[in-house]
Amino acid sequence: MTEHAITDYAPHADHRRDYFRIFWVLLVLTVLEVGFSYLKIDKRVISAVMVSLALSKASFVGLYYMHLKYEKRSLLWLAFLPLPLAGSYAVFLLLDASNLLRGVPLPWVHQ
Repeated sequence: MTEHAITDYAPHADHRRDYFRIFWVLLVLTVLEVGFSYLKIDKRVISAVMVSLALSKASFVGLYYMHLKYEKRSLLWLAFLPLPLAGSYAVFLLLDASNLLRGVPLPWVHQ
């Protein structure tokens, strides 16, 4: 029985090279984030760049360190489908909050 267990053993692939490659990518993205934070440009542009860099870093972590890259396509869709929904929800909340704080009536609310 021990011989059967030994012959069925399939070694896992060595992903150390991928981990180091993703580490360097995440390091470069972090340096870019710090560099953009010191630029004297419009805050909205900096915010958009920071959000896009954060989303790209989160996708790298999810794909490689959480091993989603090696899962079935259906599980990838299940993991990434809520991202646009959460983004649109955040945009609508920010628009609503900014209009309420300014005291500007919302165009879809009739008084």
